[in-house]
Amino acid sequence: MKISLLTDAPKYNLALMKLSAWHKSQGDEVYLNQPLMPVDKTYASVLYDWNKDTFIADEYGGPQFPRVILPPHIEKLRPDYDLYGLDYSMGYSFRPCYRKCSFCLVKTLRQPDKKHHSIWEFHEKRFKKICLMNNNTFIDPFWKETFEEIWDADLSMIEHGLDLRLVNAEKAEAIKKTKFEGRLHFAWDRMQDEKLILTGLHFLKKYNIIGRFYVLSGYDTTIAEDIHRCQILIDFGHVPYIMPYTALPEIKNMKNFMNSPGNWWHDRDNIAGAWEKFCSSTKHEKVDPNQTDLFA
Repeated sequence: MKISLLTDAPKYNLALMKLSAWHKSQGDEVYLNQPLMPVDKTYASVLYDWNKDTFIADEYGGPQFPRVILPPHIEKLRPDYDLYGLDYSMGYSFRPCYRKCSFCLVKTLRQPDKKHHSIWEFHEKRFKKICLMNNNTFIDPFWKETFEEIWDADLSMIEHGLDLRLVNAEKAEAIKKTKFEGRLHFAWDRMQDEKLILTGLHFLKKYNIIGRFYVLSGYDTTIAEDIHRCQILIDFGHVPYIMPYTALPEIKNMKNFMNSPGNWWHDRDNIAGAWEKFCSSTKHEKVDPNQTDLFA
């Protein structure tokens, strides 16, 4: 049989990699993102809502079809890393995240299980790097076992983001001990988490850990609150990165301001003042930083 795998995922698609592994084990030919190829069966995994009606397939899955999961006999397979030519392994040691944040899609997804898994269920010894796809690694009661397996195998981790609200001295020490490929990532999404974030920031400072912080903007915070969060993160030595929730001009301005390579916030001791300078130096309409009706 000839099998077509289609997706709008920009880098890789774990489900399709497992489908590829299964079909190849059956002797089938597998084609990735070749929609015009004559085939016997087509799977489409759709990430973005604007592509939901783009693909023509026999079976659909992905975040736009959140109740669809792989059959157990396929889910348990090691992915076909050659499908994307990857030089690292990837998978879940723990899938759930119990936060249920209102802006996050994870809570809508049907998870295959709520169990802890060894990295050796998906890791291949030929690789020296591993990418954990976990939605929240530190929420796993057995998170330490995952780190110990990575240390024992002398792997570098390509991490998917760590929940700073759960970081304590033990977790900060584990982060420091781990070899990471690229920059560490954390997030500060909500003002109500400020106390927990500050506690985590102090642990990161104690263990000399520096990372990039995604700052959700345009969901339920004001521009002043966005600036406040960015200022705190910069004061602790981290790099804030604005993640817009809406396409409003005010939020685009904030993204351009904080994420610009030109570093409009080069006055690190006074981000609010740098924001004022940014607004006065561009053609953008100035926004009251305390305005609360931007998101109505």
